[in-house]
Amino acid sequence: MNGQPGSLLRDLCTGAQRLLLAAPYIKVDVLDVVLSRVAPEASFICVTRWNPRDLAVGASDIECRTMVTQFGGSFRLHTSLHAKYYRIDDTVLIGSANLTSSAMGWASQSNLEILCRAGDDFDAWSFEQNLLKHAREVSDWEFLHWQEISKICAQGDQAMIGGEPKLDTWRPATRDPRHFGLIYQGREDEIASQDEHRAARRDIQALSIPSGLTVEQVRIWASTSLLAAPFTNSVIQLLNAADAADSYNVLAETYGLSMTEARRDMETVQNWLAFFAPEVLRQSE
Repeated sequence: MNGQPGSLLRDLCTGAQRLLLAAPYIKVDVLDVVLSRVAPEASFICVTRWNPRDLAVGASDIECRTMVTQFGGSFRLHTSLHAKYYRIDDTVLIGSANLTSSAMGWASQSNLEILCRAGDDFDAWSFEQNLLKHAREVSDWEFLHWQEISKICAQGDQAMIGGEPKLDTWRPATRDPRHFGLIYQGREDEIASQDEHRAARRDIQALSIPSGLTVEQVRIWASTSLLAAPFTNSVIQLLNAADAADSYNVLAETYGLSMTEARRDMETVQNWLAFFAPEVLRQSE
């Protein structure tokens, strides 16, 4: 090994039969190198994290999902993923390196990264179970929305990118998701409640939605941002719970909410899903 994280990963992937790659940022050129080394019949799971900002600045590539599915693998999103975890057959690698050329040591100006075999004190099985439990498979319906986001971000200047979304802590504020679009379009006079005015403005600010989008583009930006938020995915996982009170309790404990706040916020997310992402609700039924 010559010290490049990519060299270790590439060598281990040669002829591999089972592969799980999890990293917040994945570029298609690096993924192509990895998949060219594994056995054609290999089982493959890829887990990453997408949000509109990351795609806009090129931190990750939208084409990775197509490459994974064409290989016959499973492509999933984990909204809180920060770990870099790679299992190749029975070998587990952990460290700081994303699946990008600069992290793998394959760029002219590469990062200083760590990628090494996990020690005996690292419970890889437990980590992997937790990872896959909270990772959501990207459906064709959802992928079409992410593709549209990628097109929006590629349309124009840096102003299209906007600021950094606050998705890690965001929970929809406006109870009626239609108000989100009305405020964006400058039609606040159609909303009677001043509280809903303020709530919708907070949502627009939290999502860092660019100016100048069409009505349909606003819907797409809102739907993908909604699905990229950790709180939304917690709600999705709880939708089939037999006891609603148990669901509220889980949200309250996880996010430091009162039971009243947990119930309200779960109902609000359901309103947003029904309006912006009804396919996700149907899949969870």
